[in-house]
Amino acid sequence: MIANIKQRLVLLLSLVCLLAGGTLSVQARQSLLTNYKPNGASFKYETAINFQKQSFKAVLDLSTCDDSKANENVLSIGDDLQGANGWGGVNVIHLFYTKSNNNLELDCFDPGSRTHYEILKNISGELTIELKSDGLYINGVQRCDASTVSNILAMSSILYGSTQGNTRSWATYKEISLEDVTGGSTGETGGGTTGGGTGTAERKFDVSWIQNQQKVGDYKEDAHATFIPYASVEAMKSDAAFNEPWLTPQNAETQLLNGEWKFKFVPGTQNGPGESEFFAADYDDSAWDNIRVPLSWEMAGYGTPVYTNVGYPFQNNPPNANVGYTYYGVEDHNAIGFYRRSFSVPESWNGKRLFVHFDGVYSAAVVWVNGKYVGYSQDSNTDAEFDITDFAKVGDNQLSVRVYRWCDGSYLEGQDMWHLSGIHRDVYLVATPKVFVADHYITAPNLSEDATSGTLKVALKVDNRDGVEAAKKFLVELLDHEGKTVGSATAEYSGTDTKTVDATISQLSGLHAWSAEDPYLYSVVVKQQTAEGTDEMVFSTKYGFRNIEQKGNLVYINGKRVFFKGVNTQDAHPEYGRAIDMETMLRDVEMMKQANVNTVRTSHYPRQPKMYAMFDAYGLYTMDEANVECHFNQNLASNSTWRTAIDDREVRMVMRDRNHPSVIFWSLGNESGGASNFSSSVSKIRQLDDRLIHYEGNMSYSDLGSSMYPTVSSVSGSSNGYAGKPYFICEYAHAMGQAVGNLQEYWDVIEASNGILGGCIWDWVDQSFYDPARLVKGERKSENGFNYWVSGYDYNSTGGVGVGFQGNFVNNGLITPDRAWTGKLTEVKRVYQNAAFTDFYDGKLTLKNKNSFVSLEGYDLVYQVLRDGRVVEEGTADMPAIAAGKEAKVAIPYTTNVGDDAEYLLNVSLRLKEATLWAEEGYAVAEQQFEIGKRPALAAHNADMNSCSALTVEGQTVKGKTADGEFAISFNNGKMQTWTYNGKALIAEGPDFNSYRKVDNDRNFRPTFSNSASVSVTGALAKSGDNATMSVKGRANACQYTIDYTFYPDGVVDMKVTFTPSASLARMGLGMQFAAGFEDVEYYARGPWSNYADRKTGSMIGRYQTTVDDMVDEMLHPQTYGDHQDMRSLTLRNNSAPGQPLSLNIEAEGQAAFSLGHYDETRWCTWGDSMWNSQLHWYDLTRDPQIYAHFDYAQRGLGNNSCGGDGCLSQYEVPSRGNYSYTLRFTPGK
Repeated sequence: MIANIKQRLVLLLSLVCLLAGGTLSVQARQSLLTNYKPNGASFKYETAINFQKQSFKAVLDLSTCDDSKANENVLSIGDDLQGANGWGGVNVIHLFYTKSNNNLELDCFDPGSRTHYEILKNISGELTIELKSDGLYINGVQRCDASTVSNILAMSSILYGSTQGNTRSWATYKEISLEDVTGGSTGETGGGTTGGGTGTAERKFDVSWIQNQQKVGDYKEDAHATFIPYASVEAMKSDAAFNEPWLTPQNAETQLLNGEWKFKFVPGTQNGPGESEFFAADYDDSAWDNIRVPLSWEMAGYGTPVYTNVGYPFQNNPPNANVGYTYYGVEDHNAIGFYRRSFSVPESWNGKRLFVHFDGVYSAAVVWVNGKYVGYSQDSNTDAEFDITDFAKVGDNQLSVRVYRWCDGSYLEGQDMWHLSGIHRDVYLVATPKVFVADHYITAPNLSEDATSGTLKVALKVDNRDGVEAAKKFLVELLDHEGKTVGSATAEYSGTDTKTVDATISQLSGLHAWSAEDPYLYSVVVKQQTAEGTDEMVFSTKYGFRNIEQKGNLVYINGKRVFFKGVNTQDAHPEYGRAIDMETMLRDVEMMKQANVNTVRTSHYPRQPKMYAMFDAYGLYTMDEANVECHFNQNLASNSTWRTAIDDREVRMVMRDRNHPSVIFWSLGNESGGASNFSSSVSKIRQLDDRLIHYEGNMSYSDLGSSMYPTVSSVSGSSNGYAGKPYFICEYAHAMGQAVGNLQEYWDVIEASNGILGGCIWDWVDQSFYDPARLVKGERKSENGFNYWVSGYDYNSTGGVGVGFQGNFVNNGLITPDRAWTGKLTEVKRVYQNAAFTDFYDGKLTLKNKNSFVSLEGYDLVYQVLRDGRVVEEGTADMPAIAAGKEAKVAIPYTTNVGDDAEYLLNVSLRLKEATLWAEEGYAVAEQQFEIGKRPALAAHNADMNSCSALTVEGQTVKGKTADGEFAISFNNGKMQTWTYNGKALIAEGPDFNSYRKVDNDRNFRPTFSNSASVSVTGALAKSGDNATMSVKGRANACQYTIDYTFYPDGVVDMKVTFTPSASLARMGLGMQFAAGFEDVEYYARGPWSNYADRKTGSMIGRYQTTVDDMVDEMLHPQTYGDHQDMRSLTLRNNSAPGQPLSLNIEAEGQAAFSLGHYDETRWCTWGDSMWNSQLHWYDLTRDPQIYAHFDYAQRGLGNNSCGGDGCLSQYEVPSRGNYSYTLRFTPGK
């Protein structure tokens, strides 16, 4: 009644204003440009703006864009729009449009990093871009929140225009304007929702619950499948989230509460958490700090991060987790973070049921609304939802959340990870009818083996918690990918209780099956109506038809054997801690697909719901793992008092995720011992779903055999299965530091087996993050360009290794924290590729399709012919549509005449004919290289005496003069001391034996290091015809060597080097230092990523250009980096003096590899297991001006022994007996 009176008052006031010639909300506009056509010319304008009161809006007509151009810079906004060569490093938003494929690329930068990257597809016609105080919108859909472009939103003036890149804009700018967003209604809303059924009278939180393992929640909703309700089908289908469910809904009956909250941090004490009674509705929090939600609060400078592998960060006294360590450099008592914010309930939700939903909170949360206690939750990585119908009112409301850093549940969250705190996932409101569908379970009984025909059944749980007499109708529709109706069914509900009704669509045929190779999704639309047929609620779920079947010791999807080529993942963000934003999730998924990964294990807890939507749409098989690990106290998993907590975590995972076609396996948890409590969990899961179950710790509970970090020989011994079951290697190829050696050998065994499913590399991304103390000041990189990343040893002493404080063991990723591609991922991409180029003979390539379902008709077969590393011919071969599992011979029609005058190589690749969700047209998914013309020997060198003078030898110095200048090389007792060319130094230190090499995988291989040898002259420096020669012999630890020098009158120097080892070293070769200034690098070897003897299948021989600085592999813990195998030649250029270029070319004959860098390797080549006893970062190191170079005959393979696995397979070890030679030819010049 009150609400109706207020609505009438507002209408009356509106009428008065209109009669007076005014409006309630005046929206002023300032037009900046109208119908502007740059016609491909650069333009740039500046305007003052106050984003608190104004928004920037641009309406473009893209139809005038040039369809022959790619990446038209249609608009940039920021403080520096950059020129043709600028890219990042400033505050700017760039938008690029390609008319030919209707793709719009969005890039956002701040000075430290690219904060957002996205490709928007099917963009054409009119484009509307709006930059508002809460973020960037494109065609009405928010693409970036305010935090992503916060620096720009803080500006008082901005530049806008088109200046970046190579292609200017041809769009028509219908209007660019500033919109006044101030003003609004002067009326008030009021009243409140009615009903409820949950009651508020006797609710009270008891702090003892945080140390009561049998109390896992209070007034917490039952777990259910993810769904987003809408008021109508039209509202749902017009929302971008309908087709991309990971997007934030814009039209739904939801309200996102992410953003800025008020925050107060209360440190813990030895007596437990501090006082925090801050939940009163009228509590004055104006003096509190502001904090981003979601975020791990340590990233904002509150408390201290801590990393543990096996142990707990608190004293092991279950269920009490309140008392932290006070030694090993750690003090981590149970702290509290108190969050507060307001929210507004719209009038349209009056009379509805209202929920507040948390996707994840570390580690326990207490919730109040308007000062009244609502409920309690623990389990940091599954949903917590509370009915707040009786607590909230239409209009303004106050939400308070007390978050405990630790609770008894933390004993089940003892994973190998950073332990961080706070609201780390989305928070939002959900409004539904009072009687509503609270859960839905989609199954496909009677599905054919190939998943192309069967029945769709949707079980609808109708929630009538108030017990009112109600009647409801339900319509379920199955829509194909294009939105066409495939089938429909109805169901009805009547009564006063909560019960499940089924809607069944029978006799479906011609279905398009789902697989990771072809992730075809249908939409299951559920509409709820009143008995009279009025729509009340509608929602949709993406669903894929697929069969999972175990046959013998193999697993089949849709009747086909599948190899699971996987990675383990962790929630890790370099700025937000455990809070992963949508853009980073998409980046991860896209990179996985680009690297031919087809499987994800969610180690060791469920991910956010939106990420499973990505797995469904992009095509990734998923092992969904429950949030259970008690590694340091495994007895808990067999203690019956913890069974309730464990079962709750298992059931919540399954209930939430069981509609996702990507989920193939459930995993009960990780490293929890015999875990007799899992017997109950297995029983409960099997009542809810029929997927296969995994647990490595006790396979009596598992449908799969499983192990961690086996050697290649061990895997080979389990080719027919493990423990009598299909063998899934849940963790292998520990990717710590310079890693992922012998991956090909694993997969040679797996693909030849009759009982191995595949496995998941540990793990996807290095988990480290920016130093929070620097991050809060905006500091992300050092002056040398290294990231201020921190590791476990930055927050505890190395004395705590035995109780879990294990230094850098947290960083095992294939990619870096900021999601940069690496040499490790390059190797994974090659080994995991689904095509085999098995042979090339007589102009024909044997090509095998290793897919299980998809033919190769979606790819072009592109070939390149390389002559001495340079592309001399390129084309596309005619290729049949090779069916899955089949092979064919394909003629490669190259016409290049292959002689014996050079090395000729043939590169072949399968490239996408059309763009996909995860890659652009032309992306190479599979590659191989063949030798078609052998590399000729290094030709004998003869100087042209018409262009140079005779050599002179004076004591230990040889000198000469050419048409380009003079040179001189001096020795001291056999060691080269100086080498100059035209008076400029070429070297800082001459060649000497060097065996320094240290990587994290060398944990159990501890040779001594040597970078200096005892040298004697065995053949004195002397003239020999036109040339001069000298021979020396060196004796170093475990190796002798000789160098036979030949000096030519034109300045060329040959060094024939022979090594005679007496033990296996980390590397066997020469080291030397080039003079400062030789920064530009061109090489003919394997590249462009670093590669090693057992990690080079993904790196093809070719010519590559880079700089010495860019050759660093920025591992979190500094270690040996930048190796390039199969060196043919290397050219260093010194352009430091304008107009006086200097170059040095080095050619190799025989087996050789090289690396270059500015950093002294003696800093990290220390004795012992330095991954946790050496607190070292790249930004701690001094960049020396000279260039440290290695020229190795052999370097030990990487293996994967940082955690089990092979140290190094024998074929990749440095030889310990015999004689081994290469020749290096140095040619200086301009």
